[in-house]
Amino acid sequence: MPVPYIDTPRTEIDGNATYLTNGLRSAYRGNLSALDSIENSFQTPSKDGDIIKTLEARRHATNGTTTQTPRVPGTGARSSRNSLGDRRTLPANAPPKGEFTPMMRSVTRNNYLRNMSAVRGSGVPKTPGYLKDGYRSNGNTPGLPAMDATNIYEDGGTTSMAMDDITPLPQVASSSPNGTPLPSFSRKGGAGGVLDTDQNMLSLKEQENAINKLDKENFGLKLKIHYLEEQLKKAGPGYNQAALKENTELKVARITMQQEISRYRKGLHQAERDLEAYRLQLQELREKAKRRQADEAIQREMEYMREEIATREAQVNNLQEELRNVKDRDSDEVERLRDEIVDLETSLREKERIIDAKDEEIETLKEDEGHDSNAVAELEAELERARQQLEEFQDDLEKAKADAREANRNREQAIEQKDKAEENLRELQDEMANKSFSTKGLSRQLEERAEDLEKELAQLRDEYNDLKEDYSAKERREEMLEGQLEEVQQERAAELDSLRDKADSAEKFLAERDEALGRLKEVLDDLDRKTDEKELLQSRHHALTDESASLQRELANAQSTIRRLEQEIEDEKQRGMDNNHDLRTQHREEIERLSEEIMSLHQEIEDKEGQFALDQDRWESAKRTLQSQKDRAEEQAAGFKRTIEKLQDVELTVSGRAAKLQDVIDSEKDRHLQEEAVLSRQIKELTDDITSKRQIISEQRSEILTIREELRVSRREEEILKEKVQALEDEIAILRASLQEEKEYSKAKALQRVPSQEGQLQKVMNERQNLRDQLASANVELHNLRTSTAEAEAERDLLQNELNQIQSKSNGSNDFDHEKVELRKTKLRLENELQRLKDEKASLVSARKSVEDALNAEIERSTAEENRLSSELVQLQDKLRATSTARDRELTVAKSQVRQLERRISELEAMAEHQQPVNAEGSSVAADIPLLRQNLDDARKREKTLLEREGEHKKSIRELRNRISELEEALHEAQMQKLNIPSPARSTSDGLHEDLRTMRNRLKEAHKMVMELKTKNRELERTALKAEDRKDLHELLKSSTLEAESLALKLSEKELQVNDLKASIRRIREERSMAIKKSDKASQECEALQERIDSLMEDVNAKTNRKNRHDKEIRGLGKEIVWLRTRLRREEKFRRDLAWSKGLMELGERVRAACNEADLRMIAELGINAPEPKKVYDARRKIRTAGLAVMATVRMQRMSQEWTKAKKLGESLRRAKNELSMKRDSQRRREGSLGLRETTSS
Repeated sequence: MPVPYIDTPRTEIDGNATYLTNGLRSAYRGNLSALDSIENSFQTPSKDGDIIKTLEARRHATNGTTTQTPRVPGTGARSSRNSLGDRRTLPANAPPKGEFTPMMRSVTRNNYLRNMSAVRGSGVPKTPGYLKDGYRSNGNTPGLPAMDATNIYEDGGTTSMAMDDITPLPQVASSSPNGTPLPSFSRKGGAGGVLDTDQNMLSLKEQENAINKLDKENFGLKLKIHYLEEQLKKAGPGYNQAALKENTELKVARITMQQEISRYRKGLHQAERDLEAYRLQLQELREKAKRRQADEAIQREMEYMREEIATREAQVNNLQEELRNVKDRDSDEVERLRDEIVDLETSLREKERIIDAKDEEIETLKEDEGHDSNAVAELEAELERARQQLEEFQDDLEKAKADAREANRNREQAIEQKDKAEENLRELQDEMANKSFSTKGLSRQLEERAEDLEKELAQLRDEYNDLKEDYSAKERREEMLEGQLEEVQQERAAELDSLRDKADSAEKFLAERDEALGRLKEVLDDLDRKTDEKELLQSRHHALTDESASLQRELANAQSTIRRLEQEIEDEKQRGMDNNHDLRTQHREEIERLSEEIMSLHQEIEDKEGQFALDQDRWESAKRTLQSQKDRAEEQAAGFKRTIEKLQDVELTVSGRAAKLQDVIDSEKDRHLQEEAVLSRQIKELTDDITSKRQIISEQRSEILTIREELRVSRREEEILKEKVQALEDEIAILRASLQEEKEYSKAKALQRVPSQEGQLQKVMNERQNLRDQLASANVELHNLRTSTAEAEAERDLLQNELNQIQSKSNGSNDFDHEKVELRKTKLRLENELQRLKDEKASLVSARKSVEDALNAEIERSTAEENRLSSELVQLQDKLRATSTARDRELTVAKSQVRQLERRISELEAMAEHQQPVNAEGSSVAADIPLLRQNLDDARKREKTLLEREGEHKKSIRELRNRISELEEALHEAQMQKLNIPSPARSTSDGLHEDLRTMRNRLKEAHKMVMELKTKNRELERTALKAEDRKDLHELLKSSTLEAESLALKLSEKELQVNDLKASIRRIREERSMAIKKSDKASQECEALQERIDSLMEDVNAKTNRKNRHDKEIRGLGKEIVWLRTRLRREEKFRRDLAWSKGLMELGERVRAACNEADLRMIAELGINAPEPKKVYDARRKIRTAGLAVMATVRMQRMSQEWTKAKKLGESLRRAKNELSMKRDSQRRREGSLGLRETTSS
């Protein structure tokens, strides 16, 4: 017997397939997910405005029915009366058309016909309340559909008694015992019972409502069938393959991440090797620069030695020529030889001092010798240079010996010439035996001079022996020094061997460490492989048992794997950064120590070079003095020789003597004119030399000023770098805080968020790519900063070397000028002027020292800033390697960075506009502007004072010139007074007096020394002795020469003073021009600052663009989240509706089955056959059904439109996702090709 039940939903075979999606995708896909499935076209209606409930409530209100079980009137709850004895239990209306349960048609029809016959017979309604039209079940007990009426009383009794009292037996249809409803009785007074009304018959509207409910239940059952089929498919091999595929993808992603980590490690090692290579290149460049400087110094010394040898050779040649040409001036030659010996002794002492200095330098180098091989090589180079200098000194000593031997030969030649001169004198004595008394006196004078020459020769021999002993002592000293040098070389070799051993041990240690790291990497790889295999087996097991549990576990495993990998990455990064930091610290300390040693060595070398240049200048000045003395002596000897020859030829007559005397006077006049020409030439050479020295000093001062300006610019650049590093520190601090917050936030939200694995992996790949780009940019910036710092250090070293050289040269030249001024002993006014100049020099020296101190302070500050910059760069690399999954936190961090940069730019602009002074710890740009202003004011004040001083100098120059002119006039008057002395009374003739007067007039016109010769001539006339006349003439010539020399010296001193004043004026003008240049440079620096501010603004704009792009990404992420939430809510609503529909259907079916069984049982016991109801057609019900269908269609269309909007959003997100994945794939391929090129190139 068929049981009434809801129609089973048709399958996809009969063309009525209902899926969760709009196609066959979900039916054939094993891993259907609510995040990527195509949405259904149906959505359950909301509970608001339920038409069925509204109509039922309205009907209950109008009919006054109740949902309680009907009872027999007057019996109560425990009445035992049969409820079917009354006719009211029979249906009063025909069953409606379209009966829901057609199997109940016979019973319903019989009951209906019985009721109708009873009504026709008595006119009293005897239909039970259960069969009334108003009787309906409540919400919990479903009502049964009406039955068709059957004529159960067609063959019944004919009497009314039988119709009223006898209860006929029911004729139960064989097909309807389960569809007959149970009769009910009213509980309280029979009012409102089931049998009181005719509510068990369903109307068209109720049938439509029931059909709608059944459609919903049908949809729920189809969902259930769909999920059951999906579960069955998941239990098959296809789902296992999908799980294996997902696990394989996870494993591949993990292996790729491990490979990337290993690549990062290789990149880190490569960076360390590059850093080491850069350090070696820097050291090689420094060594080359030092060798170049040393080679230049050696070349300069060689050139100086060659010049010295050439001058010595010239001196020797001059001496030889002098010895060949000189006869009567042996004493002068001996004095010159003595001077030469003294010069040689001084040069030997200077060489000894240099050797001692080199010994001290070697000892200091031994004490300061470090553990670095480059420093040892430099010291060896210095030692080699010292050895070469020692060899050069030995060559100089040998040359000095050769000079001494040459002097001995010259001395022997002088002795031979002396002997010859003695023989000539003896011959002259023999010839002059018959001459006058004057010739005898001359011979006596010559004999006395010969005796003096012999004594001087004996003294020279003694001095030569002393020099020989000194020379032997010097040779012994040189041998001892050579032994010491060999010992030092041996010690250096031993130290070099020890350093090489240490370097080999360090290399072995590094190799062992690399091997241990390789083994550790292999162990980690094995552990990762084992972990991957274990996770693969677990994922297979979970995939076969339960889909949701497997998904959760896989997600947890993926997250734990990512966290573990991130932790490993962080640990590896931390270890790498620690190692890198330690290596950088050691490298920086080693570089600082070596730079300090190099600077000390350079300073010592420059001091030695300055001292050497000073000694060279002194030697050149002494050489020029000796040369001038030699020239004067030669000229004097030539003049004396001519005078002696002329005097020897003079006859005893007065007339002849006067003529010869006139010739002698003319010859002396010519000689004096020649001497004056020589002196003027020497004065001109000295003047030119001093002018060149002054010009060199002024150029050096200008170079010092330019170097100071460059140092200030470099200091400003270093301060700008400091500001940049400070900004990076602020950003790093903010990023660290944000990173900590992001970690906490991610830990809190890790259990709440359940995103897909593909999304997580895609995010990780994106972040890794961003980090890779940031790391590349950071490496580029680090390389640029390192190159800039290396260039700044090289420029700093070069500037320091040039400054030291210029200072040493300036000190040497100033000392030379000071020595010149002290040797000349001018008047008191000039001494005061010199003191003032000394004060100015002291002020300049103090200013230079202050500049040097400031320079050293700036160098130390730059070194400290460089160290901090390197540490901050390491921290910046740490920050760039940090990963983050919370994009909203990145947005806040980016906003804070933009605000900080804007605030920083506003501060820079305010400082550039207002130029307000700040403290020393502030910005260097704002601190340089008032400093430049102060320097400009100081330069203006200095210019003003120097102009005043220039006026004073001009005034003093005018006074000095007036004084010189007065002195010259006084000297001329004195000479005129000497020449106007009256002639003696003992003159022999008037002709002689006239001759004497004519000679006086000539001497007045020629020179002051000729006038003195005339006075001596008058004395000779008074004494009438030729010898005395010659002697007086010789004394006169000597005194005139001395006076001329003194005047020349005074004139040279005056010219030196004038040149000093001119140099000071030039220096003042140069300082003024330098002040103008400083102001121009300050304006240029302001322009540079403006350009940097513009660059900062461009950076801010770039960051703003990045922020906008990040905002767009955040908006896209928000849209994606909204889309996913919409889909999730829709899926949850579907599942809730399915569960509710399923439970409601099961409950209704259970109640209906129970009610039908009870009714059938009761009707079977009573034996009642229900009449078959008539088919009634109601047009209003059709209209109502059509209206409800239209309303449902409209509601479904409205919901479909709402879902279409969400669907469009999902499609746009899906397109954006595909485009992003395509871009990333292309970027990965490009990076892979670049990596392949790098590997092939390496």
